[in-house]
Amino acid sequence: MVELSELEKLKASRNPLKVIEDIYKEAEDGIPLKPEYIGLLKWYGMYPHINSENLEDKKYFMKRIKLVDASMNLEQLRVMAHIGQKYAQGLVDFTTRQNVQFHFIQIKDLPEIFKLLESVGLTSRMASGDGPRPIMTCPVGGIDANEIYDARNLVKEIDTFFDKNEDDFCNFPRKYKIGISGCACHCPAHEIQDVAFTAFKDTNGEVIFDLTIGGGLSKSRQIAPRANKYVKIDQVRDVAVACAEIFRDNGNRENRNKARVRHLLNEWGMEKFVDEIEKNIGYKLQKGLSEPKIESYENRNHFGINKAKQEGYSYVGFATNSGRVAGEDFIHMYNICKKYNAGGITLTGTQNFIVYGVKDDVVQNLADEFDALGYPYKPTPFRARLQSCTGKEFCKFGITETKEFAKKVLIQLEEKFPTFEENVTISISGCGNGCSQPHIADIGFVGGMIRYEGQRVEGYDVFLGGNLEGETKSRLSVKIGDKVPATGLVSYVESLINEYKTDNLGQNTFKDFLKSKAFN
Repeated sequence: MVELSELEKLKASRNPLKVIEDIYKEAEDGIPLKPEYIGLLKWYGMYPHINSENLEDKKYFMKRIKLVDASMNLEQLRVMAHIGQKYAQGLVDFTTRQNVQFHFIQIKDLPEIFKLLESVGLTSRMASGDGPRPIMTCPVGGIDANEIYDARNLVKEIDTFFDKNEDDFCNFPRKYKIGISGCACHCPAHEIQDVAFTAFKDTNGEVIFDLTIGGGLSKSRQIAPRANKYVKIDQVRDVAVACAEIFRDNGNRENRNKARVRHLLNEWGMEKFVDEIEKNIGYKLQKGLSEPKIESYENRNHFGINKAKQEGYSYVGFATNSGRVAGEDFIHMYNICKKYNAGGITLTGTQNFIVYGVKDDVVQNLADEFDALGYPYKPTPFRARLQSCTGKEFCKFGITETKEFAKKVLIQLEEKFPTFEENVTISISGCGNGCSQPHIADIGFVGGMIRYEGQRVEGYDVFLGGNLEGETKSRLSVKIGDKVPATGLVSYVESLINEYKTDNLGQNTFKDFLKSKAFN
C-alpha cells in the first residue's frame, strides 16, 4: 500500500477543526492557502470559488455535502435549508452526483456548519478529494414498487467501510466513483462510473449484479465495458473494496490526466483487472456473458406522482431549473414536506429531486404546492433534462457562465416551444471537463472563447447524439464543428427543432434525428 503523506494524514484526521482554525488565521492575515490545506479542505468538500487576486473573493468557498443514499429526512432537510440561507447567501445547487452544493461558505463558519451537520447525521467528509466519492444509487430505492432490488443497505455498508478505514482509502491517485443500483430504469448511469453494480434477475428469479468497470467522462471519456462477470448480493462489498485497493495501489500517480480507473483498465486489459479482483477477494466470480436489458437514457426518470411500495403512500418526482435552488425555496421545501408529514427528499443524478413518504390522501396537494413554488412534477422536456455545471461564476476551470445562463435558456425554450413534447437531454458546460455531462446528452454545449463577428466572445462547441443504454448501445456525443455564441444558443436549438420538423432525415424521434446528424 502507498505510504501516507502529511496531507493524507491530515485528511484522515477525524477532528480537523484545529487545522481549520490555523487556516482561517492565516487567511485573515492574507497568507495564501498552503497546498496541503487546500487538499484537506477538498477532503471536506470545499473548493476555493475562483482564481482571483481579490482578497475578498478568496475568503469564499464552494462546499459539497455528502448524502450517503441520496436522501435527506425532514430534520436533515431543515438543517440543510438553514445552512443554505444563513451561510451560503441563499445559493444552493443539486449536483449530478446527488450531492448538495453550497456557495459563499467561509472558513470561519465551518465549526458551526460541522456541528449542524453532525447533529443530524450528515457530513461533508469524502464529498470530494482523492478518494471514494459518494456512491451513485437510485433515489427511490426501497420506495419504488417496480424496483429490482433495494440497494440502500449495500450503499451504506460500503460507504461505512470506506469511512471507518479512511486511513487506507484517503490516498488514491484521484477520485473513485462507484454506482450501485437496483433501479428498474437504471437511473444512476452505471455506464459512466469507475465501477458499477447493476441489479437484474437471472432465469431463476435470483437478484444478481452485472459488473462494469472503467467508465467516465471529462476529457478522457469512455463508456464502461462489462467485466463479463456477475456479482451476488453478498459479494458486492468485496468487489467494490477490491477495485478500490487495486486503483489505490496501481493507479497512475505521475500524471493526473491518466489517474483514473479507466486508464489502468486500458493499460492492463479487462482479463488482468478481473484476475486481480478475484485474487484480492479470494474466490472466482460467476461468468456473465449476457448483458441485462438496459433502459435508454431519456427514460431514466421518476417524475410525477407515483405509488410507493408502502401501502397508502406515494412519492413525487420534481424538476428544478438547471439544478439551482434558491435558499428561500429550500426552506419552503422543508415547510411543505413538514406540513404534509412527508418523509423527506432524495436527489437524482440529473439535478432534480423526489419527495418520498407522502400519504396518498395529501399527495396531490403537496405536488401542487411544489409546482406553485416553481418545481413542476410534470415538467416540459426541456426542464426535465437540461443540466448545467457550476461555470465560471464559481469554478476556476469555467470559461463561460453557465448556471444562471442555463436558467434563462430553459425559460426561453419553454416559451418558444410550449407544445414540444419529445424527449431531449441538453447539457451546458463551462469548460471541456464537462461536469454537466454534455458528452452523453442529445445536445451538448461545451464552453470556451470563440471568434464571432470579429470579436472574442463566450461561446460553445456543439456536441450531438449522446446516449446511455448499456455497453453496446451507449454513445458518446460527437463534436460536429459548429461554434455558437452564448447569445445564439437558444436560436441554435430552435434551428435544430425547426430542421427536424422540416426534414426529419427519416427518423421517428428528435433524439434519433440528432443521432443521425452526428453520426451519418
